Amino acid sequence: MTIAQDASEQTEDQQAVSEGGPDASLSSTLMRGIEILQCFSSLEQELSNADIARRMGLKRPTVSRLCKTLLHMGYLRKTQKGAFRLAPQLLSLTYPVLATMPWRHNVGGPMREIAEMCSGNASVGVMSGTSFVHVQTAGIPPGWPHVPDIGQTGPLLHSALGWSLLSMLGARDYDEKITEIQARHGQDYEDSRAVMEAAVARCRSEGFCVSYGDWRPDLVAAGAPLGQTKDGLWVAIACAVPRYRAVADYFEADLGPRLTEAAASIRLSGVFRL
Repeated sequence: MTIAQDASEQTEDQQAVSEGGPDASLSSTLMRGIEILQCFSSLEQELSNADIARRMGLKRPTVSRLCKTLLHMGYLRKTQKGAFRLAPQLLSLTYPVLATMPWRHNVGGPMREIAEMCSGNASVGVMSGTSFVHVQTAGIPPGWPHVPDIGQTGPLLHSALGWSLLSMLGARDYDEKITEIQARHGQDYEDSRAVMEAAVARCRSEGFCVSYGDWRPDLVAAGAPLGQTKDGLWVAIACAVPRYRAVADYFEADLGPRLTEAAASIRLSGVFRL
């Protein structure tokens, strides 16, 4: 790195701190490298230096150096057009995480039964920041608008799985999490607050909640809390069907209560505690 390049990056770092960004004790270079990886999605699988620079508000030479480093480490790969894609090496980072969740295999059987029961899919997710992360799935009906694969994330604010996770938090932890969600979502939180609070309350009183397209308009989903693992992860289960064939009475009077019973049965294994 040249002196000019180093000075340029230091200027960007100082600007980030002065604008209310990360404090000076954090490594902004490391954070930016991770943020580059987060720029990619299922809808945007291929990005150029210019695309990334525009999204992150950085200079192209800075992005170029970061991408070159990620390419060297095997976390990015180049296309024939010279753009970037995420590389399979990234999957090696997820294995140690999944290896700490052997309980995923305990819920496989009940999940398949739930998926078959509703002719849909079932998924188990854990809380992560203001989102949930799918860690196990079952049922992949053809032609579905959304298949919850391992590693996919979604908002706690708008989803049955998210509401189920929030319902398990104690008063202090719940308030702190809501403050975090509010800071992230702003006006969207204010607009969605009443629906979220009602769903969380229902999970606490009835053991399940239903989302009628709050996260994905083309899906109706029911969720239920499972509990907390010994190492502190909050876990919930959900199942979904396409909205065009979702019947409210079925979700409210049949599937929801069955999901609650399934969650209670899973807790008998002793893996989760409420």
